[in-house]
Amino acid sequence: MFDLAKVITKNSEQTREQAGPASCSFYYQSSECLELIEQVFRFEGWNVPDCIKSSTPGELQLDALKDIVILELNNSKNVVKDAREFAAKLPNQKGVIVIGKEDTITTLRELKEMGIYYLFWPLNQEELSEFLRHVHNNLQHLSGVNKNRKAKRVAVVGTKGGIGNTMITCELAATLAYQGVDTIQVDHQYFNSNTDILLGLKKFERQDTDNLSLQLRDMDEVSASNYLSKVDEHWRLLAFGGSQSAEALYSDSQNIADLLSRQANFIIEDFSSSNDFVMDPALLSDRVDLFVIVLDATVSSVRNASQIIEKIELHNLSGTADIRILTFLNIHRPEGGFPLKKDEVERYLARPVDVQLDYAANFSALMLSGKRLHRLEKRSGAFNKLAQLIQGKQPELASSPLNRFKALVKR
Repeated sequence: MFDLAKVITKNSEQTREQAGPASCSFYYQSSECLELIEQVFRFEGWNVPDCIKSSTPGELQLDALKDIVILELNNSKNVVKDAREFAAKLPNQKGVIVIGKEDTITTLRELKEMGIYYLFWPLNQEELSEFLRHVHNNLQHLSGVNKNRKAKRVAVVGTKGGIGNTMITCELAATLAYQGVDTIQVDHQYFNSNTDILLGLKKFERQDTDNLSLQLRDMDEVSASNYLSKVDEHWRLLAFGGSQSAEALYSDSQNIADLLSRQANFIIEDFSSSNDFVMDPALLSDRVDLFVIVLDATVSSVRNASQIIEKIELHNLSGTADIRILTFLNIHRPEGGFPLKKDEVERYLARPVDVQLDYAANFSALMLSGKRLHRLEKRSGAFNKLAQLIQGKQPELASSPLNRFKALVKR
């Protein structure tokens, strides 16, 4: 028998659920904020959120995150800094709301640029309810602040061949993935790459793109993800091959990477000097957020690094975005094997070296045996430091009596 009342009740419940968040993860610091969140969800009849008392990104339960993630940062001394550390680990498909006590336009603007919504505390039940509806609606239509949440693009650029650019790219991606950061690595060596060997991928085959140009027009991020090869839980590889020219393969790689910008927190691209196409730093600056310039202590490498940095800085002067630049000095020969010292490199570049990887005779053997170098170094080692820098974090200082004394004084 047809029950009209039952149908009307069911439809009204569905409408109510669709008007607000179907699911939510709430990381709180204070009982007052927790009480308000629970009160709003009960009043609106929404699903009870997962509430976790937490104040650090390391406590995020990434596999259990709901569609909307609310972060209470009322106890934070720097809301933007702390939010940036959380954002580096949160999937870009999630709607992220920060609740904080900083009442400044700068805080609101910087969070908006990161694709994060901001609510000033204290707030009342009606304000929170209306705001959650607004965020939910934006998520449904892929609009609003959340559309700014895209992967940070990092170009790892070699200044000459044979200085370990691919190895550094692999270890950077591995370090981020090990920290729980969703990472896509892009290999731009289309014909003579050893990336699969460095990653320990067995029977690896590069993705053929001979018919890709015909499919790009109708492709979305879901179909684009089919071109990725899984390396680890939070780490995937985009590696094209085929009969096309290097320039055509590069264009295809960039088009697919653009489509995948919401599928990861970072896209790390390997621009080794041995690539089969000419890399223009100025043009690349329109696509990337950060350059890692890899060099060694030779005159030719330092000179090339200086020229690349100059082109990027000129682009920064003429463009709207300020592209970050990090320098990575790879000491891949024993002591005395290079004509320049670190201070001479820095003097010529007119900038400090951000990260230095010291020589170790067994690096190659370790990688070929399947070992990850970042797991073998100290927390203040080169790869961990590089990963911290690209996430906007302050690198940990190497342990020493002086540093331990400084840490004690700060307490």
